[in-house]
Amino acid sequence: MTKHTLAFVVFAAFAVPIAGQSPPSIQGVWRYAEVTIPASTKPGDRVDPFAHVPVGTHGATQPGLLIVTERYYSRVTDTANEPRPATGYAIADKPTVEELQARWGPFAANAGTYEVSGSTLTLHALVSKNARDQREGGFARLRIRVEGNTLWLTPFENSDGPIIAGVTSKYVRVE
Repeated sequence: MTKHTLAFVVFAAFAVPIAGQSPPSIQGVWRYAEVTIPASTKPGDRVDPFAHVPVGTHGATQPGLLIVTERYYSRVTDTANEPRPATGYAIADKPTVEELQARWGPFAANAGTYEVSGSTLTLHALVSKNARDQREGGFARLRIRVEGNTLWLTPFENSDGPIIAGVTSKYVRVE
């Protein structure tokens, strides 16, 4: 065997399995682990559930879960800085606006179908806390990055147009 033939055989033995590998799958159950809030280019750029969180990277202060099957996804995230109130309302069955906001405001939830194309994840909500997200033809596009059991999602566009300062959510695979 010539030196060139041997080099080709060694190269092919390593290159063919690598080239045939598919990108890491996002299917599974993912626990919300961290959020990175970018610096806005101007006030009002951020219209996301984390608008109250300061710029920078923060460990997830509250729980969140992302479930991705072959065709469907579901995600629920408590976006509050502190645990939401677990006590009753000051006047039973008559919550104030402030009491309702403290319990339901810092919370994001949606579920639907998705597609992955390269490093872009496109979500189509079938149900959402924010009814605007589930309108006909609605979508959200996020950049995805997967390394081992870690997934990062950064929204960059939705039905309303470009997202200038997308918040990056980091998830860790639990199943």
